[in-house]
Amino acid sequence: MRYLLLSDIHGNWPALEAVLQTAPKYDRVIFLGDAVGYYPDADRVLSWLRSEGAIGVMGNHDAWLLHLDDLDPEEQTGPIFEILSWQSERLSLENRAYLGSLPWTQEVDGALLVHGSACDPLQYVDDLDTARAHFGCTSARWTLHGHTHLAGTFLALEGPNGQWVRYQRQVHGTELLLAPRARALVNPGSVGQPRDRMPGAAYALWDSDDGSVQFFRVEFDLERILRRILDEGFPLWLYERLLVGR
Repeated sequence: MRYLLLSDIHGNWPALEAVLQTAPKYDRVIFLGDAVGYYPDADRVLSWLRSEGAIGVMGNHDAWLLHLDDLDPEEQTGPIFEILSWQSERLSLENRAYLGSLPWTQEVDGALLVHGSACDPLQYVDDLDTARAHFGCTSARWTLHGHTHLAGTFLALEGPNGQWVRYQRQVHGTELLLAPRARALVNPGSVGQPRDRMPGAAYALWDSDDGSVQFFRVEFDLERILRRILDEGFPLWLYERLLVGR
């Protein structure tokens, strides 16, 4: 089975559309959290995920939007929560229900899906220590996650002196072939807002049959997202960070 891996779309429809126009053939979509937040078209993104029957998990922005009324008002300060409130008012009932149905974790074809870590769905796995902790919290050979907006892979292998863990940054065109005894924590990168200083929408293709992951990066229409930001009065820094991928 060939799965299109998408994470951290964050309402950036032009970026998602560019992915869909260039992605190789796939069988199913796996969504690794954060459909909403940052950019204006969260409802459109959710409509597509829902129509595609995407296999998904909850992200932190998704949870925040769904539970704005339950959060301490002092925690809801700054433009991020203003954007989430704006998006919440514009979500269709069907898309809100779909978003609310997403679990924190689930398993697909032997892979664990989670936004952050097997230890904590909201934990950023961005160093070797948190990666080691993650592998200690799950026995899954494959874990597919997002949250950091960084395309990369942590690999773990049990050796005579304990667990060996290393990190591989992934760029457009790279491919991971998982060794028979190794385990992997795979992040396809962010569709909507990359933070690895490489502009463009990041995504990946996981083949569960041959144990491979291909990584991709595609340019999208930055002027189009700029117009959406200006039309809706969103902060200009949301556009500026797309120019440099951080």
